[in-house]
Amino acid sequence: MSSESLPLGLKQLGNLSELCVRQKVTHFANNKYVVMTPDGSPVLFAREDSGLMDRLLMGTSRALHINVFDTEDKEVMRFRRPYTMGPDKMEVCVCGRGVALVRKEFTFLKPVINVNDAADRPLFRVKGPLAITSQCDFEIYNMEKKRVGAIRKKWGGLVREAFSSADNYVIELPADLDVRYKAALLGTCFLIDFMYYEN
Repeated sequence: MSSESLPLGLKQLGNLSELCVRQKVTHFANNKYVVMTPDGSPVLFAREDSGLMDRLLMGTSRALHINVFDTEDKEVMRFRRPYTMGPDKMEVCVCGRGVALVRKEFTFLKPVINVNDAADRPLFRVKGPLAITSQCDFEIYNMEKKRVGAIRKKWGGLVREAFSSADNYVIELPADLDVRYKAALLGTCFLIDFMYYEN
């Protein structure tokens, strides 16, 4: 993608090597998130699009869309989590084009998530810890098995963790990574949130 033609949110994303993702507290409503720079400046706003009955009846297994807007209120990404009987997955679109597929791998011990490009060729493997806790790291590896970043679930404090489903994450990623694949790793963060931390 040519950087000149990118919307503001994607241009900002293209310069970052760290993203902070903060989930807003919502009760019986769709999840909302703010994606920020390390100094707390908002870059993107994301909101889940799913029905009340889906949330009540299907819980964490529900199908959903997450629409992502920049600070100029332009939709720049869309994540789709279809209902599936197989492993969880998230489809990633940037500016209306499919760019990646994020898919949970079946494993017996540590969770593993594969991040593939639009042609389903592998880009990254994201490996979680043996025990999923309220603060843990999901390490990002490239296909040469080199660690290139992490998705860190941050402890939100006793009250926040006990009485809400609002979570905080920090995503470390290569600064020069194509913005499409930064979007894919952001989608991976949302999928982790739904699979392991959604109440």
